[in-house]
Amino acid sequence: MTNFTKGEWTIQSLPHDYDFRKGYAYCIRDKRNCALAEVGHIDAIFDGEETEANASLIAAAPDMYEALQEAAMYHPTKGYEAWLKIQVKINQALAKAENK
Repeated sequence: MTNFTKGEWTIQSLPHDYDFRKGYAYCIRDKRNCALAEVGHIDAIFDGEETEANASLIAAAPDMYEALQEAAMYHPTKGYEAWLKIQVKINQALAKAENK
């Protein structure tokens, strides 16, 4: 299944008074600035750090998917340079998921 929203996903921090619980909330947006998901405001049981980490992981999903696709299709006959390029994509996706 590859019918998900393509392209860069970003995180928008929502105001702390976004809802009545005054918790931490984040919105995951696509490259058109359309909201894909909201993280943290429904139950408001997570602290801000955990909520932001969850949002970062969700926002990195397309990058991780692309890196895993390339890694799955890699074959040693493609050479070391090709593997290094895949490693860069994997590391970039992990850094995005870890909000670095």
